[in-house]
Amino acid sequence: MAFVIGITGGIGAGKSVVSRALRCRGLTVYDCDSEARRIMEGSESLKREIACRFGDGCIGPDGSLCRPAIAERVFADDAHRLWLNSRVHALVRDDIARRVAEAGDGTFFVESAIMKSSGLDRMCDAIWLVEAPLDLRVRRACRRDGSAREAVMARIRSQSAEFDGLDCPRVETIVNDGRSPLLAQIDRL
Repeated sequence: MAFVIGITGGIGAGKSVVSRALRCRGLTVYDCDSEARRIMEGSESLKREIACRFGDGCIGPDGSLCRPAIAERVFADDAHRLWLNSRVHALVRDDIARRVAEAGDGTFFVESAIMKSSGLDRMCDAIWLVEAPLDLRVRRACRRDGSAREAVMARIRSQSAEFDGLDCPRVETIVNDGRSPLLAQIDRL
């Protein structure tokens, strides 16, 4: 069975940079955000559930998900967000378990900003927590997403409890502050 390492960290910390470095070395990194989108688009049963819960306006004429309409409903009502997350997280966990089983021996990396709330931390043998100073994270996220500082700070506040008490036997920290050598830290781990 593969050794599963989760890669997590708050917005702008640099978890995607760590994942890119691993991919450049030929290693497999499961990106939960993109895989969740793929899974959602491919699940007709989930689309039917979404249409029943949020209305037909959440499914486009071509049968694809209308993400802005879903986001509008999900972010307006916490119960809707929790409902959708429970469905999607379960599908993602199942997909990861299948891929880990197929991977055999070796190391399998999973990148997710919400490792704890999605239950992915319990699937990991180790977690790499990518951290950076707050001001640097805000600058990175604003530049990358074109977001206002206030919007980035709101996302940071919403993630604040995500990294406390991760349910994993081993949590290692990677400092991505622009001064500490990132590749050397990855090599060490």
